[in-house]
Amino acid sequence: MRALRIEMAVVWLIVVAAVVLGELDVIPNGLVLPHSPEEFKLNLADIVLTIVGIPLAIRLFTLNTTRGLRRMNNDEALCSYHIWSVVRLGILCVSAVFSVAIYYVATSVSGVFCALVAMCATIYCWPSESKISSYLEDVNKE
Repeated sequence: MRALRIEMAVVWLIVVAAVVLGELDVIPNGLVLPHSPEEFKLNLADIVLTIVGIPLAIRLFTLNTTRGLRRMNNDEALCSYHIWSVVRLGILCVSAVFSVAIYYVATSVSGVFCALVAMCATIYCWPSESKISSYLEDVNKE
């Protein structure tokens, strides 16, 4: 559980680092002209990635842990739970960093909203000992 919390903090630090890189102009600001077809395509890609990525991350985690944990002992189940938690965090991190990059490149507010949505989804994934144990108990009962 401690490793999951550290990984969650790393995801937040990666997103904060992306914001800092944007503010320092390492990520080029305003590279795409406002109201251009390129801005529309980037915003569309950002929104689709967010709308598809967040439910995919959560559902992928649920499907793979629910089915697989029934056949495993407790240690194997915890290891599988950790692996799929990292996959879920990775998908959310990619979505958030891409959104931050789109915000700076296209100076479009939709990038900020998509990044905030992705980061709020990471809060949903915050591990707690009671959540993990009740999840493992529920899965083993089924």
